Amino acid sequence: MSYGEIPEQQGGQVNMKCTNQFLAVATSASVAFLLVLAFAPSAGAQDKGKSTQTEAQWVSFDAAGETITVKVKKPGKGPNAKLLRRGKEVAFKVKKEGSVLTRTTVAINGKKGEIEEINAGKTVFVYWRLLEGDVMFARKIDVIFSEEEFEARYKPVDE
Repeated sequence: MSYGEIPEQQGGQVNMKCTNQFLAVATSASVAFLLVLAFAPSAGAQDKGKSTQTEAQWVSFDAAGETITVKVKKPGKGPNAKLLRRGKEVAFKVKKEGSVLTRTTVAINGKKGEIEEINAGKTVFVYWRLLEGDVMFARKIDVIFSEEEFEARYKPVDE
């Protein structure tokens, strides 16, 4: 019997070989479909693995709560930028200890720094991602020069 033929009835019973082939194909197709559904991201899901870059003004650091608070200047670039609004304060979870992959790193004017060294009002770039439960985790914080600081440091040399 070839694929697609109607099985013959023999004594009131359908040819079992054809029925088994059909069940095997149907089961394989069902399993494949379920795997696609299980591992495909849903349309409304946020990307929790990639970082989002946000420009903000530093407000405070709460060591006990392991959080920083910033006021958003530009929601930025990245998969979760739409979660932030310009002018609103937002809190990010930070982790001072651990490997470079699991802790929050800080760079102040291009050099390694500590969270406690950041002064209120400074412009920062926060690179963050979502953790479980939609917790915003700051992976990296870059503190940048203000225009005055930049000009003072790199003022033109008079000839």
